[in-house]
Amino acid sequence: MEEPSVQNRRHPRYLADLEVIIYRQEDAIRAHIAQISRGGCLIFPPLPDPAASQLKMSFRLGEDLPYTNCKGEVAYSINDRGTGVVFTEISRYNQDLITDYFERRLAAQKQPGA
Repeated sequence: MEEPSVQNRRHPRYLADLEVIIYRQEDAIRAHIAQISRGGCLIFPPLPDPAASQLKMSFRLGEDLPYTNCKGEVAYSINDRGTGVVFTEISRYNQDLITDYFERRLAAQKQPGA
């Protein structure tokens, strides 16, 4: 599977360090989200057995925020890059939460003295 180029992405990606629980048909594993957008995420290190393409995921953007629960599908997996997941079922509320959370963080980093 090939990683989509930046030009093919519909939504900006944000660097992240989020713990995620991934529920597959046979098990649940803990992993980390290294990048995230409204439309999907990059999990690093890559998921074992990416052939199990249908995933349920649960993660929190911050300690004071509720868990985001969604479904996704493996789009690609590259040994040294990670596993790209496209969100297939995620609420508009959670998409907006992702964008707003990371845009606020970026704005705060650009503030003088930040």
